[in-house]
Amino acid sequence: MTDRERLNNALRLYDSELSSFKVNESEVKSQVREKAALEGRIKEWKEDIANFTAQLKELDVKIADAQAPIEQLEREWHDVQRELNAKIAQAQKTSQDINMSCDKLDTTTKAVDRYVKEKRGRRLKECNEKIEQLEEQIKDLSTELDQVRESIRLIDKEISESAASMSNLRENLRIRRLRQDIAGTQAEIHAIDLEEAAKAKRIFEEKYNIEKQKETQLQSSYAHIGGEISSLQAQLETLQSDMQDFENIAKKYRDQLIRVKMSDMANTDLEKYAKALESAIMKYHTLKMEEVNDTMRHLWNKTYQGTDIDGIKIRSDVEGGVSKRSYNYRVVMTKDNVEMDMRGRCSAGQKMLASIIIRLALADSFGQNCGILALDEPTNALDTENIDALAASLVDIINERKTSSNFQLIIITHDENFLRKLGQSDVMEYYWRVLRDSRQKSVIERHRFG
Repeated sequence: MTDRERLNNALRLYDSELSSFKVNESEVKSQVREKAALEGRIKEWKEDIANFTAQLKELDVKIADAQAPIEQLEREWHDVQRELNAKIAQAQKTSQDINMSCDKLDTTTKAVDRYVKEKRGRRLKECNEKIEQLEEQIKDLSTELDQVRESIRLIDKEISESAASMSNLRENLRIRRLRQDIAGTQAEIHAIDLEEAAKAKRIFEEKYNIEKQKETQLQSSYAHIGGEISSLQAQLETLQSDMQDFENIAKKYRDQLIRVKMSDMANTDLEKYAKALESAIMKYHTLKMEEVNDTMRHLWNKTYQGTDIDGIKIRSDVEGGVSKRSYNYRVVMTKDNVEMDMRGRCSAGQKMLASIIIRLALADSFGQNCGILALDEPTNALDTENIDALAASLVDIINERKTSSNFQLIIITHDENFLRKLGQSDVMEYYWRVLRDSRQKSVIERHRFG
């Protein structure tokens, strides 16, 4: 290996390292941009937390201001409750007294009745007076009883209103406690988010520092390699100048003579090689054409359901001399061992079937290392029997080649029956359908057979 080749290899190596350094530098810059974006988001989160904290403080002040009136109302309610209980007890006592007076009045009335029955006239006048007095007392007691009943009704009304007010107060207190719980939960959520953000920031800063160190090392290596490349380029220019200065004519003549002799020998060898290659190509061509025709005969007999054509072949006609040859290929059909050109003698369906079989045979013979075969609308102009036979042949081909790692068959068709025939053979599980969505955009969907 010459110095120039070593220098060129060194330059290529340094260029490769320089490219990888540039890629690493791009990755580091991308990470720096991501860090800036994360810092902006953290800043926004801190501002949101500050705003939420201020709002919570305002809510705490409002709750504290509203708590004092509520406590005052509770104390007033307890006072009213005690007064109402005292009035109710007094009214109950008065009612008991009235009931006792009524009982006494009944007793007296019964005594008067007994007196009247016994005709005790001497105390009639006193009894009448006493009755009048008792009647007055009854009227007074009835009036007082009505007043007590009215007081009881008013007290019951006040109790009902107080109960409603207390219910409202309890509901307001419950709402305020719920708001405090919500505020506390939100504060915990924000605290958790802040902790996660701080943790993510620390992790990112650690990664950023590591990548920053790598960037510094890469920049240092880049500068060092750049210096070495400059030195090597200067050395290369010096060597090239020395080579131009020290070349001699005798060596050039000897080298040129060697080239001429080698060219003559190479031309002779090339002529021999060309003849051998021509012979090998002709032999290979003959073997491949026989292989293609055998495959076509097998596929035609297996697929074609008619009886008017026994088989098809490809014939090649050689034109030109030894130095320049050309081959003209034509498709012929056989019937009772008689060959005829298919052009102008076959139907559209036969032509389509022959085209598919020829492609399959050519792919089988020449595409062993590239087993991809695409069939676009293979059932056009075919009748039902030939479509079924074509589907069966494709299934056999797939089964024969399913163990090959590089075999792939692509079929483009609008024939649902043909697709269904392929799906019933269990050689494929899914198929892809191209359609348009509501926006008239093409969409590809995968469907399962069955």
